[in-house]
Amino acid sequence: MSAPVQWQRPVVAGVDGSSAALAAVERAAEEAAVHGTSLRLVAAVEWTTYRAIGLPALGEDHLRDVLVTQARGHLETAASQVAALRPELELSTEVVGGAAAAALERESQGASLVVVGGRGAGGFDELLLGSVALALAGRSHCPVAVVRDVAAAVDAPVVVGVDDSADRDDILRLAFTEAAAHGCGLVVVHAWSGAKLDPLALPLLDWSLVESGCDDLVAGWTAPWEKEFPEVSVRRVFVRDGAAGALTRLSENARAVVVGSRGRGAVRGFLLGSVSRALVHHAHCPVVVPTRGPERES
Repeated sequence: MSAPVQWQRPVVAGVDGSSAALAAVERAAEEAAVHGTSLRLVAAVEWTTYRAIGLPALGEDHLRDVLVTQARGHLETAASQVAALRPELELSTEVVGGAAAAALERESQGASLVVVGGRGAGGFDELLLGSVALALAGRSHCPVAVVRDVAAAVDAPVVVGVDDSADRDDILRLAFTEAAAHGCGLVVVHAWSGAKLDPLALPLLDWSLVESGCDDLVAGWTAPWEKEFPEVSVRRVFVRDGAAGALTRLSENARAVVVGSRGRGAVRGFLLGSVSRALVHHAHCPVVVPTRGPERES
């Protein structure tokens, strides 16, 4: 078993002035408080790459100043929110240069967790997921939490989806750590698929035996973590196919859903697996992805 999650580094939240970003800041403050670490708020400004069409050379410095002033204002608003909610936190803020996704990816190298809003301030409200959240969930060097500006269930369990993928222990470690830190239960979901079986044989299966076998399998996966976190109450859930749909339904009454960044599909090159992508689009609570940075990809 690998070492437990370390929370000695700060929790980082991306700030852009949107309501989703303020919800992310609130969640980040809660995570920093329960894990006993500091909080860092970051606003990214693309002054190094952005150039308005037809902008005179003398106007570039002025535009940069305007963008930086705006970003500082967003940070001040977010910092005030943190001061009201969690005045005990050690807090730092910074305006950084570059595209938001790239800036937060850099920040993730020195963070315990990066928290972002599910929608940004780009003005495309019809998009279910902001481009920054989508890119970061697939490229971060530390776990990422994607938060929408909706109230998550407080007295509710953490939900985690597991399969036999290589990063299963990373997922379970983070899920147990979150449940222990928040003093809540953990629901472990495993989806069994009959996709490789002859369709004519499916009606003949003894589903009670299949479910019992899956339950024994998942119990073996979780046993070491239940021993390490005896205070966490664990409930195992078996579903037939449809992991994304089952996790989305369970997210309606969950504190958070933890799901791997890559599944066991045939196309390993995708930065975000189909289940994790579906969850960050449709879940009713924050989605935490224990991503592994690009330098660790196999």
